[in-house]
Amino acid sequence: MQRGVQAMARPKEFDCDVVLDKAMALFWRQGYEATSIQDLVTHMGINRQSLYDTFSSKRQLYLAVMDRYIDRVVSRRLTVVNASSAATGAIRQFFSDVVAFAVSDKDNKG
Repeated sequence: MQRGVQAMARPKEFDCDVVLDKAMALFWRQGYEATSIQDLVTHMGINRQSLYDTFSSKRQLYLAVMDRYIDRVVSRRLTVVNASSAATGAIRQFFSDVVAFAVSDKDNKG
């Protein structure tokens, strides 16, 4: 490699959304503290170096999982609240939707 020319990053060999969903499921099942890096790489189907290259740390991975959860679950429901002219009814609907989502899948606890 020539000086001053940086090597191009290798493309990821996995879908980030898929591995975040797998990590989310594992964190739901075991909790943050009880989930080891080895648990994560095994469950996510990626190697340890890929986890660190992509997310830097277990904590950063957890924060990425939380961002994904907010995007997938909370933001969609808040859009409905923000678009409604009846605030009380929209807030009730928001919590009703969140509860329905939380209990709809026995494997996901959130």
